[in-house]
Amino acid sequence: MLEKKKKLMEIGMKLIAEKGYHNTSVQEIANKAGISKGSFYSYFPSKKAFTITTVKAFHIQVMEELSQVDVEGDDKECFAKQIAILMKYMEQHKDHIMMYFRSNILIIEELDQQLSDVRVDHFHWLKDNLEKIYGKQLREFLIDSIIQAEGLLHSYFHWFVLENVDLDKEQAGEFIVRRLHDLIMGMLKRESSGLVDMAQIPEIYKSTRRSTLEKQTLQKVLNALKEKIVLLDVQQSKKERLYEVVRLLEKEGLEDCNIVVIQGLLAHFYAYDILIEDVSKIATILNIELL
Repeated sequence: MLEKKKKLMEIGMKLIAEKGYHNTSVQEIANKAGISKGSFYSYFPSKKAFTITTVKAFHIQVMEELSQVDVEGDDKECFAKQIAILMKYMEQHKDHIMMYFRSNILIIEELDQQLSDVRVDHFHWLKDNLEKIYGKQLREFLIDSIIQAEGLLHSYFHWFVLENVDLDKEQAGEFIVRRLHDLIMGMLKRESSGLVDMAQIPEIYKSTRRSTLEKQTLQKVLNALKEKIVLLDVQQSKKERLYEVVRLLEKEGLEDCNIVVIQGLLAHFYAYDILIEDVSKIATILNIELL
């Protein structure tokens, strides 16, 4: 069932990439996939639902790929590797990228919420990387730096995906990070203040909600925490209480993000040395201080 749906999505993406959203019918997608029109509707209630689902699935897959990057102690290298992974993913899924671009132009009103989530996640991905690399010194120029990073990335992605310019992905990631570094250091050296600050940007970008990448990373650490609880030399009843704390952390960290509550929940793990590293990671991801 899942494989058939995945194949249907891939075929539909390719057709929409070639012909555009409005010029591609459900019947054409069904014919190309070798199924009936009725079978298509058993997977998706409409062409709009199909497009929204494929855009969302692609976005989640990309964020999962980025969450796997872990370069210990070198934030610039981590950022460069994430850019390289993005480009490799674009190369492997060009039909999906083309569909995204076409959908963004032609049916933006129908994809507004999904595309808004993509833009916000992209903003926070850049923001998180830049803050890790440059810290507080970038405070006055953070939004300008994000805008410039977006400009660099989008321009190179355009030439790579739409104009078929062949680029070495690893080299491109490192090159873009170096060029962005030059821009940022130039601002820090020559400018007294930035052109755009946080107060000027739309409220949606100021949201404290967890980005998709943050959610993926947090869930990964919480899963590791569960695995380590299994190894604790304590009574099963105690383990069950710790599992319940993890479940509450999933709710608070991924949805509500009540800092005081999370601080109290994390305190339950302080007595166990093998859990401290993951507790610290959770605090870093959620940007909170441990009690």
